[in-house]
Amino acid sequence: MFYATIIFAVVYLVRFEVLDGDNQVVEYNKAVAEAKAALNKYKATAKDLITAENVTLLTDAKDLSRGRAVFNLNCASCHQKDGGGSIGPNLTDEYWILGGGIKNVFATISNGGRDGKGMIAWDKTLKTADIAKVASYVLTLQGTTPTVAKAPQGEIWTEE
Repeated sequence: MFYATIIFAVVYLVRFEVLDGDNQVVEYNKAVAEAKAALNKYKATAKDLITAENVTLLTDAKDLSRGRAVFNLNCASCHQKDGGGSIGPNLTDEYWILGGGIKNVFATISNGGRDGKGMIAWDKTLKTADIAKVASYVLTLQGTTPTVAKAPQGEIWTEE
């Protein structure tokens, strides 16, 4: 065993000190780069992967119906069933705290609102397909008249 450790030490010394073998940091960086490349490849080829960058506005009645059901179950406690706002902001006016449009609304639902005072992130609770449906449903509330509307919050948002 003693001689085996001496042989191991010599091989180790030659490989890492003389021949410049990869140390742990270099191996880690290579592994991270490979993982990022694999993740990017997966994102490029996954058909049903919905992100804030590729989400589209859904207009199908079935999708909006599902969005309304998920909204009533999870969101209505803070935004009211008609979107007029309570603890959460009014969703029927043209004012948005974190930006309007499908991409911003999807990102807000997924990642949550402002730290410490905004809504929670729903990405761990809801499927991304349901988040897309809720975001599309929320945008259908624009211009409707709620029974009790909360005062506008944020800034007027216009599509660029």
